[in-house]
Amino acid sequence: MAQTSTDAEAARRAPAGERALRQRLDAFVSEWRNSLGDIWDGAKAGLLHEELEKINAEAEAQDVGDIATPTLELIVFLCSFIETGAIPSTVQRQALAGLVDGLSQSAEAPRTAPRAVKRAVASTVRGQVHYLAAGARVIEALAPTLGAHRFLVRPFDETAPLSLAMTESPPDVLLVDDAFVPQLHGLLESISRARDTQRDPPVCLVLSEAADPARMLYAQRAGADAVVSSRDPVEIVARIEEMLEQRRSLGYRVLVVEDDPPQAKFCESVLHHRGITTRVVADATSVIAAVREFHPDLVLLDFYLPDGNGIEVAQTIRAEPGCAFLPVVFLSGEQDLDRRFDAISMGGDDFLTKPVKPRHLLLTVESRVRRARTLIATTGSARGERRGTLSGRDVFLQELQLLADSSGDACVGLVYIAVDDIENVRERVGFVAAGTLGQQLASAIASELPFARPICAYGEYTFLALAQRDDELALRQALEQARSRLAARAWLSADDPLRLNFTLSALRVTGPSERAESLLRRARQQALIVQSAGGNDVSIDLRDPNVASEDPRVRLVRAILRSAADLGNSPLSYQPFAPLAGNLSGQYLARMQLKPPRSSQSILIDPAEYLPLARALGLATHADRRLIRLALRQIHARGNTADELRVFLPLTAESLLDTAFAPWLATELRAHAVSAASIALEFDIADLIEQQPADGAIETLQRVGARFCLRANDDSERAQRWLNHAAFSVVRFERPAASGSGSPWAALANRFATVRGLGKIIVASGVDDMSDIGELLRSGTHYANGAAVCDWLRDFDFDFAGAVL
Repeated sequence: MAQTSTDAEAARRAPAGERALRQRLDAFVSEWRNSLGDIWDGAKAGLLHEELEKINAEAEAQDVGDIATPTLELIVFLCSFIETGAIPSTVQRQALAGLVDGLSQSAEAPRTAPRAVKRAVASTVRGQVHYLAAGARVIEALAPTLGAHRFLVRPFDETAPLSLAMTESPPDVLLVDDAFVPQLHGLLESISRARDTQRDPPVCLVLSEAADPARMLYAQRAGADAVVSSRDPVEIVARIEEMLEQRRSLGYRVLVVEDDPPQAKFCESVLHHRGITTRVVADATSVIAAVREFHPDLVLLDFYLPDGNGIEVAQTIRAEPGCAFLPVVFLSGEQDLDRRFDAISMGGDDFLTKPVKPRHLLLTVESRVRRARTLIATTGSARGERRGTLSGRDVFLQELQLLADSSGDACVGLVYIAVDDIENVRERVGFVAAGTLGQQLASAIASELPFARPICAYGEYTFLALAQRDDELALRQALEQARSRLAARAWLSADDPLRLNFTLSALRVTGPSERAESLLRRARQQALIVQSAGGNDVSIDLRDPNVASEDPRVRLVRAILRSAADLGNSPLSYQPFAPLAGNLSGQYLARMQLKPPRSSQSILIDPAEYLPLARALGLATHADRRLIRLALRQIHARGNTADELRVFLPLTAESLLDTAFAPWLATELRAHAVSAASIALEFDIADLIEQQPADGAIETLQRVGARFCLRANDDSERAQRWLNHAAFSVVRFERPAASGSGSPWAALANRFATVRGLGKIIVASGVDDMSDIGELLRSGTHYANGAAVCDWLRDFDFDFAGAVL
């Protein structure tokens, strides 16, 4: 009676919207039971599925977790039947009924219940293992062996305490003695209910003494992933590592790039209910590191991010070695079809519009991953081949060459791992056990070097790997620790363990100057030198010879332009265009300088110095995009007064040659809520003559709404084409060198007249003397900027109304 009154009181306290939602869910449950309780009706199921999606969306909006989670689980389970028209089997109908019964409980008022506290596992531990075996059946050496391989082991001799422990902290591996197989299905069900949606289900192994096919089939039907017909701890550990590596390699893995936490959690929940492993990153700068470490099958990419936009991130992903076939699906509320087509043409594979329905998300993810894997299988892509524990040698060489040809910030090393004294090992092992040892070595190396992919066999008991870490020290430490752990292992059998010594050599992959085959030969020679001196050691050379001899200014420019756009290391300043014959105010010329870290304000690198270096590094477009992004941030910060501004942004012609530049610019403008009329893109006429961009590139930018300015520092015949170009409505002239007496601007009077005759606006820059103003007025100059007008400002705060020239 007391409980009933408590529930009634909780129902009265619930907000009106939540009460209505629970009533709607109760009506759904009743309709399901009446319509689909006995006979499956696909059409009716489809209608109820749509109603359930609406209930789920409302529950998410109201943050009613006890409704959102179970409805989402049922939505995901129903997807496969609704989309394919398949009729669920008896077992599946029972599962559906159980999920609907769970919804009926959610339709009631929520009850307050204590939540179980899940204990965190130390970062040095590879995973938790729960081991269920009765006293006499316990393998005594198994727990110490697992502990030596950095697994945390919790032994149990009954199912009840194991079930309780799994609600507190679900394991990564479940080891079950053969005697408990009849209870295995119930145990796995309890794990499924308690498991955090962000974790994979545990790898379940049944330990049996004999290879009885009937018992093995019985265990697998109960839910076991594998049956180990051995009580040898070394063989059991090797099998665990093999299963974990297969789970890591073969399951669907989705990287979610989303800065909106509720949206990211929604995607995670939908995918986890389908058994898909996910990782979430919230900013553009973390994406490449996550791709390298997580090895996703697909990237769900938000179109607008706080430190970048989706087009830019997609292009960066595409530039990564081995990511040519990695599907990228944009996720955004963008309604403009042109923007969607631009996104797909610039590196995306599909576009999902928010709010996303769970079935649309699942169908898109699964179909794109299947298509990519099929394409990989038919083309022999390096990314596909490296999905298993080992890749082929030809694929490994291809990946190595790709890394050598590309330039990245991470420290990448070619790793050569060899078992010492192979002749004695071969005699000790014999022909029969040689294959088993090879499999154990492959699984162990993949487990101990999770940061190294791909891995391939390179001769008898010799392996190659490509390892990446953020810097040289981190990679060196990781490799040394991995070799030590390999040498400390026992191999083949715990009763008669085989001890092996390992030699590891590593060379830094520094650039295209050295071919992959040459790098391999040097790594092997380095390892042979270590082995000739006794082996069981490392020889690691991760120095970058290019950096050692590189101009410090080049290193500085590269480091700044590859970092996130920040006014701290890339300060902007603005110089106003004072009206002469013109009548517009609020116009500024922008300038971006580079500031070395931890330097004083006086140390600033001007564009004339860093742009040639950026061009040599292939980073000219990085500099352009950095300038635009920082300027848009400051324009956006002006709020309502931003419409009165127009900022002229000097760019390089390389951006006109970049097909992704126009859609990137459109995305940036929309992300910062800045009108295209607030900026003008300025290009140097000499730069345009050299690069020769096509008219189509300029027309594409015009469709974005961009306006153009021409910096006219060339009076050759070839320059006339660009002066006549209709897109360039403004022409800016720099102050000419003084020659003789009088104003140097007088020498440009004829050119000014020609440009005015073309109907263009003239801007005179570098006006450092007030005596120049009279000559500029006589020549019909529209605007002037320079020290005589105003020095460079940090913000748009020039008083145009009070300026008197």
